[in-house]
Amino acid sequence: MPSRSLYPRLSAAAFFLLFLFGGPFGFCLAAESITIDVGSVYASNSGNRIDVSLVHIQDRLGRMFDYSSYKLLDRKLQKLSVGERKEFELPGARSMRIRLISVEGKKVRLYVRIEEKGKKLLGTTLGLSRGGLVLVGGPVYESGVLIFLISAD
Repeated sequence: MPSRSLYPRLSAAAFFLLFLFGGPFGFCLAAESITIDVGSVYASNSGNRIDVSLVHIQDRLGRMFDYSSYKLLDRKLQKLSVGERKEFELPGARSMRIRLISVEGKKVRLYVRIEEKGKKLLGTTLGLSRGGLVLVGGPVYESGVLIFLISAD
């Protein structure tokens, strides 16, 4: 029969293992993380050209937006864990903050906030499938607009 001094150690070890591997605390040693990909597209009616890197979504762009020319200006990748927030610099002195709300299987929920000079232009929650793509029509830029491509993998 174990001595009484062993029980506190066993209790502490059991508590630690429950905490480490989930138990009632919902914590996991390897927190779920994803890679967020944010692309900035300049859309305008100046010309009739589509950037070669956007050909795979050309039909989708045409269905959602009424412009004749699309050019990818920038693309940034950041890794996020649940609850973590990252900032992406955007063209035109703007920024986008993305917070990973949850990952449940193949579904991802993000909070997206776009700002210009500290002023909120957009704040919304997006749900998408891992590997999916969301197009967000953005603010005026030069003689057209910005469109933001957001995906999570």
